[in-house]
Amino acid sequence: MEIREAGDGAASGEYVRVPSKKYSWAEVRQAVHDLRKELSSLSTMLPIAISFRKLSNGKTRIYFLRTPQNGWEITLLYTDVTATTQANNTRLEWKPLIESNVALGVTSGKWSREEQLLWERQRVAAWGIASYELHQRTGRVLFPCASSLFVAEERPNQLPPLVPRSLNTGGGAPLTPAMCPRSPSLVAHAARGDIWLAAGALRRPTRLTYACKGHEPERLSDDPCQAGVPCYVTQEEFSRYTGFWWQPKSDDDVYRIVYEEVDESDVKIFSFPSSQTSSGEIEEFRFPRAGTPNARSTLKLVTFELQKASPTTVLDYYQEGSPDVAPSDPSNESMEVINIRWLELRHSLKEVFPWFEYLARVEWTPCGNYVWVQLLDRKQQRLELVLIPVEEFSTRSVYDHAPHQLTSAAHADPPRDRTKIERNIQVLISETAPESWVNVHDLLYFLPSAADCVTFIWASEETGHMHLYLVTCGLELANKPASVLEMLTDNDSNASGPNIISKEPITAGDWEVLGRKIWVDEARNLVYFVGLRETPLERHLYAAPLSPPRPHAVTLLTTVGHSCTVDIDEECTTAVITRSNVSTVPTTRVYRIVHDNGPRLHSQGILMDHCANEPGGRGFNGGWDRTVDDDGDVTLLVKESCLRTLDIPPAQILETTLSCGLTAYCTLWRSGRAGRSPTVLHVYGGPEVQTVTNSYKGIRQLRMHMLAARGFNVVSVDSRGSKHRGRAWEAAIKGKMGQVELDDQVEVLQWLAKETGCIDMERVAIHGWSYGGYLSLLALATRPNIF
Repeated sequence: MEIREAGDGAASGEYVRVPSKKYSWAEVRQAVHDLRKELSSLSTMLPIAISFRKLSNGKTRIYFLRTPQNGWEITLLYTDVTATTQANNTRLEWKPLIESNVALGVTSGKWSREEQLLWERQRVAAWGIASYELHQRTGRVLFPCASSLFVAEERPNQLPPLVPRSLNTGGGAPLTPAMCPRSPSLVAHAARGDIWLAAGALRRPTRLTYACKGHEPERLSDDPCQAGVPCYVTQEEFSRYTGFWWQPKSDDDVYRIVYEEVDESDVKIFSFPSSQTSSGEIEEFRFPRAGTPNARSTLKLVTFELQKASPTTVLDYYQEGSPDVAPSDPSNESMEVINIRWLELRHSLKEVFPWFEYLARVEWTPCGNYVWVQLLDRKQQRLELVLIPVEEFSTRSVYDHAPHQLTSAAHADPPRDRTKIERNIQVLISETAPESWVNVHDLLYFLPSAADCVTFIWASEETGHMHLYLVTCGLELANKPASVLEMLTDNDSNASGPNIISKEPITAGDWEVLGRKIWVDEARNLVYFVGLRETPLERHLYAAPLSPPRPHAVTLLTTVGHSCTVDIDEECTTAVITRSNVSTVPTTRVYRIVHDNGPRLHSQGILMDHCANEPGGRGFNGGWDRTVDDDGDVTLLVKESCLRTLDIPPAQILETTLSCGLTAYCTLWRSGRAGRSPTVLHVYGGPEVQTVTNSYKGIRQLRMHMLAARGFNVVSVDSRGSKHRGRAWEAAIKGKMGQVELDDQVEVLQWLAKETGCIDMERVAIHGWSYGGYLSLLALATRPNIF
């Protein structure tokens, strides 16, 4: 990586315009084809969706998704790692977990509209197995594929590769399937707008909710409600894709699933020509435009029990959800669901929190006694973390479309344990950001606590940057007499708090903790996280103590000069880390976390590198250097010549000081021509995205490399409003969208032209997608002297 500052001595030189060669369409197309092939040889798919499981023989099994060598569709692979005291830099063997000869329907093209929309919102571009769930204790693996649901389980007499079996789901594409934590043979999924239990341990698939009418409506307006599936805004803006959650543990025989019910009656419907056919068909979508009503969310609980099924009769095969054919092994499907009940909160979330608009996050606490939610207002300037006792789900609910026998059973009083201490709905954390907005994150971890309080790790931007805090809150009893302050404020809801006993920072400084994942070693009182302390351009793994001294006792565990992605097992003993930079292809290694004078990483093997002699003919026009980093770790580096053979110099990362006094970073792909060349400004510019990082993006930046190879410079700038630079940096565009960020883009572009001498400011194009498309159009309209 090359980072240069303004005035670094770049040649401004004499203005030289190099005549551009004219290319035919056939030549351009062939050039793109050749370049894509070359870049693909450097860009192998990284292992994704990594999971860990401790085996009885002491080894750690690492599961991941990837295309196998010489393969073309994503499948589930694994490797076993033995903990050693010696550094191990050998390549670990990949093994298929799923038998490759089993037909999963991938080639049939049988993907439902619901699946395609979900993948689009998840930014998934996969062919094959796109996701899976692993049950740690049993090793049972669940995965959807081609509108079907499959399960595979390792048994004493059956070792991998496993032959998966298909589960009868009752029809419809199974979305976000999930195993019951305490009984993994029970599998819930969303389909056709409701929550179902798949057959397997059950005789037949069982429908648990009846929010939808149960058939494909002729018009979208005929069926505005759904259960277990978040609305579009929740998926697209807050990255929550599931709408139901199993209770992790219970001391009775009742199974509980808390779920979100969505009512989109007031959301406007738009019609578009179908992208799937050319016959003029119309597709309908609900979309809440700015200022129009959003979907309404209600939090509910469904409970049920199991009993041994009665003998099968012919009528069973005509009931809803029954299989088309008799089960081959009835002994394995001998249970049936009874006593289904639907419960609502005694006071709905909207009654308790009238300002709440978005149900941003939902989950159970590890003990299974509480549900926690993150509530957000419409302006996204107020967020509250709320703890809900399971006993609060005490109001019976009925569905109009449910069978009569279920609705009559639902009227029975729900079971209630009178020996338990009842508690209020309690606010644990309340945050506001009147000058900007609140960024929703996933950094919440509940620690073992006393009965009258709750201790957890939480992240907040209250100092201007996202940092971790150790928080303890007191829990208040239900029916506690109101305080004088409560009576004066006329608060008639049954929510209490926040009652914060202590809140201690774990991290601090002018840098950011990334908001996706933390790992906690409770035995050693350590929390592991990914952050940007060294530079906002590189993601690194850190460890910090939960006990004093803090917040400055943070340990860096990865090597500066690379950006990393990290996965760690639950015990915090094994880590899988992929690292790269702008000129180094990704390498994935397995590490053991050892503790001698603090935590450090000990190499256990290479899960993925990029060797020139890799099977499958995925070589490249270049060579490899073997160098040793400061930590003694062997890394495979790409020589610059492998890119220069394509007439593409490696990308440069540069920094400059804006006129406002803040530092901005940009990436420059030079055309390789002498003098000044036409330039393309590749722009995003909006919130929630960072485009300039010290990481290898390979095929994702095909367009940039392609343009550079054809004689264009390409520039990408992270202007004010982009992510990972703190709240003030992001909030600069609040109420000024299309102004501040566009000013920064032009200022950096003009600085580059002066400092590098390679940009022809009379021939500058602008290109972007999503928010970048908006900025591109705005730039053409407001800056015709530049673009």
